[in-house]
Amino acid sequence: MTMADRSKVIRDVTIFTPDGRVEGDCLIENGRIAEIGEVTGTADTEIDGKGRWLWPGAIDGHVHFREPGPTYKEDWHTGSSAAVAGGVTTVFEMPNTKPTTTTVERLREKRALASEKTLCNFGLFFGAGPNNHDEIRKAQGVPGLKIFMGCSTGDLLVYREEDLDEVFAAWLGKVCVHAESELRLRERAEKFEGRDDPKVHSEIRDPRAAAEAVELATKLALDHGRDLHVLHLSTLDELEVLDAAREKAQEHGLNTRITCEVCPHHLFMNTDAYDEWGTRVRMNPPLRSEEHRKAMWEGLDEGAIQMIATDHAPHTIEEKDRPYREAPSGVPGVETMLPLMLDAAHRGECSYEDVLEWVCHAPAEIYGVVGRSKIEQGNHADLVLIDPKMTREVRDEDQFTKCQWTPWAGRELTGWPVLTLVNGEVAYRRDDDGRGEVVGRVGMGVEVEFE
Repeated sequence: MTMADRSKVIRDVTIFTPDGRVEGDCLIENGRIAEIGEVTGTADTEIDGKGRWLWPGAIDGHVHFREPGPTYKEDWHTGSSAAVAGGVTTVFEMPNTKPTTTTVERLREKRALASEKTLCNFGLFFGAGPNNHDEIRKAQGVPGLKIFMGCSTGDLLVYREEDLDEVFAAWLGKVCVHAESELRLRERAEKFEGRDDPKVHSEIRDPRAAAEAVELATKLALDHGRDLHVLHLSTLDELEVLDAAREKAQEHGLNTRITCEVCPHHLFMNTDAYDEWGTRVRMNPPLRSEEHRKAMWEGLDEGAIQMIATDHAPHTIEEKDRPYREAPSGVPGVETMLPLMLDAAHRGECSYEDVLEWVCHAPAEIYGVVGRSKIEQGNHADLVLIDPKMTREVRDEDQFTKCQWTPWAGRELTGWPVLTLVNGEVAYRRDDDGRGEVVGRVGMGVEVEFE
């Protein structure tokens, strides 16, 4: 932030505060929210907010920015550019890079790398392996420990109960799991090895594979008294297991907190999407039937699912269009999460306040993010200005992610970010209904603090 731009005021805007909507102004000074309501003074920069909404920037608690590793798919600059274009001001990046984030030294190296290149704020997950318990005990300043119970290789796959038990014992903080039973996945893969159609992916990685892993994860969380977060929940079966685990914790007076997230692709797509998109919508966990898709919305509505995250996992079109047995799993999503959810609210599937909770307030509360995600005096000015009436078609060529495609191409959405501020600095702006432009400087994002 330059000396000439230390203060900004957003005028005549509808501000979404924790206590409700407020019509007025928002003053930003030195990267923080200084005043909300009627701001009578002047500022270095005045921004017209008439007809727009001011929200805290969204938090995407689950991204893969690929760096260090296969940076031809994504890197910290392109991934964070996609984030701010989508109104996301903070991301939590997963440890399955190359090399994996399974030692304190690699964590330190990734922190330096991200700090140099990112436009959004960030947190870095630490990765669990079956043999890195000493490193796990030393890791600090991370949103949580990530365990791949299935769907991984090398030093990040932990699936045997005795190994998982040791990991839960070593880590005192929040445990976050990719919950699919590795043994069941192997059995199912062998059973369906003669099938090559993309739909078989959802049969190999069936709901029972997810539920079995959640059963084991909740058992260990309760045994060790650890807070547990289940990543990318996708089935009714998992919800039933989580309900039972929460009831057990309450009955026994345990302090263990069990939370979960759902991804947009499990909210807005079912297995019918394979007919149109083929291997492009191959992801782990896979697309589910309509029954499970509806259950995800019901889980959000009832509070059984607390937050939304994207599992942003970019691959090139060339990779995704390979035959089923060769195509990688994962889809991009960080820059379309907020527009998709704003459109859902516009269509009456939920309220705008629901969306605010699921993508802003809840992620910050679950992970203990300090001083962000709520528009309150003194908080960091991570903000997004939204045009709730703007209607645009999602297009591949408009994406800022390096992979340059999206499974939402062709969808018309109402409600779009038009200005994103990170720590009070403008990172992205859209002056019309076009693509907009990323205008932030590299390194403007910072590593967030956790309680």
